[in-house]
Amino acid sequence: MSVEPRTAIVNLLVTKALEVDEPDWCIGHRADEAQFKPDITHYGPEHAIESNGHRILLAMLTQSPYAQRSSREISLYIEQGDFTGSYTPDEVEQLADALTVAADRLRALGRDLAEILAGGGR
Repeated sequence: MSVEPRTAIVNLLVTKALEVDEPDWCIGHRADEAQFKPDITHYGPEHAIESNGHRILLAMLTQSPYAQRSSREISLYIEQGDFTGSYTPDEVEQLADALTVAADRLRALGRDLAEILAGGGR
C-alpha cells in the first residue's frame, strides 16, 4: 500500500531591503524595519515643549509615503504630554505660560511645514 505524502500551505512573510527616497528633513526612522511598505514613515527632529519638568507637547514632521489608509502628505505629528494633574496657583500660571509658548512654537512649526510643502514636499 502506497501512502501519498501530506502537504500543507504555509504563508511566509518574505523580507527584503527596499531603497526609498529620504526627504532632506528626515532624521531617520523609529524602527529599523517595517513589516509592510505602508508602515514606512519618515520622521523629522522632535520638538519637546516642557514646563516644570512636564512635557506639554511633542511635535515632529512626519510622512508615510506609501500609506494606504491615511494621508501621504508631509504633516506635523503632535503628541499631548503628561500635564494632567493638580496645580497650585503658581503652577497654573506656569502651565498657562507654557501653553502660550507651545502655541507660538506650534505656529512656527506650522510655518516651517508650509515652507516645505511650498518647496515641492522634499
